Amino acid sequence: MKKLISTLLFLFFCSALSAQENSQRILYIVDSVVIVDDPDENDQLEENDIEKLEVVTNPDRIKTAGYEGKMDKIIYVITKSYATRTDEIKRISTTKNMKRVNGAWYLKDSETPFSGRFIDYFLNGHIQGEGMLKDGFVEGVRTVYYPNGNKRYFYSYKKGIEDGPSEEYFINGKLKQKGSFDNEQEVGLWQVFYSTGKLKRQSNFVNKKQELSKEEKKFHELFSKGIVLMKAYDYTGGIKKLNEAIILNPDYADVYFSRGTAKLNSFDFDSAIADFDKAIELEPLYKEAISNRAFARLRKFEFKDSRTLSKSKEVTILVAKDNVPIPSEDLIKICADLNLGYELGDRSPMMIDARSRYCK
Repeated sequence: MKKLISTLLFLFFCSALSAQENSQRILYIVDSVVIVDDPDENDQLEENDIEKLEVVTNPDRIKTAGYEGKMDKIIYVITKSYATRTDEIKRISTTKNMKRVNGAWYLKDSETPFSGRFIDYFLNGHIQGEGMLKDGFVEGVRTVYYPNGNKRYFYSYKKGIEDGPSEEYFINGKLKQKGSFDNEQEVGLWQVFYSTGKLKRQSNFVNKKQELSKEEKKFHELFSKGIVLMKAYDYTGGIKKLNEAIILNPDYADVYFSRGTAKLNSFDFDSAIADFDKAIELEPLYKEAISNRAFARLRKFEFKDSRTLSKSKEVTILVAKDNVPIPSEDLIKICADLNLGYELGDRSPMMIDARSRYCK
């Protein structure tokens, strides 16, 4: 059983399917939604989100709930957000209480595809997404939100197929991308922006094909080759291709991030930091670049005076030191990036471990 949240000193989420992992078979029901799957890393429930928590071990109540012989304990959680919803809102269905058959959504006790409004929520009770279903398929605009309540994106649908305008947003509410679909195919003008509002790129789609200039095609070709080489652990070759791509387009944050990552993996930490700096200058909310910059700074000290464990043409493995002393000025920068990366949604085990070890 995975530990996913902590509340009231500790609180564990588990699924009925993985109950054998624990001597007790425990089922969680949050705001009338049975938790079957482990929530993703960004779906958090904290102690201060909870209005009421009830632990049920009485066999008769477990039987009445429909889990006789399946569960030893049911923990009911009511969030503060749920407690403040009107009865009208509470009656609106959620896809988390539905089943999906051949792509269509059904209420779990129904043999007829669902039609009507739906609202999905995060574990903490905040809205996660909403839209309309018609005969089990999304119809019209479906909107999805960040945990902070800001709109994440909206897409238009016809019979469950992307059709019509769409927009995506950064976590701070700034427009990230906009364009339109025609039967799942991009059509017309598509634009991508940085969170600063500056245009990152744009292109036209005509007859299901993206129109690109000769220079743009060459740029994306070099960029793609650089990524392929990096995935094959050929960091030197990858950096060379990315260098060529940057000459063609020096204002594309992703190339600096990729080159910085290649340099980080090559233990060229200072040069990697410079590339991450440039990527973040272009895109201040570049979560991956922010996290990688923190680790590049951190690795400078962890691998200082390290010894080589093994070395080949493709990969060099060094032994890192654990919990190394770091000058306060550098530690401030490292923790600022680790905390910002975390706030932007980086919940990777490596991020969580580094914050707990260096940013107490």
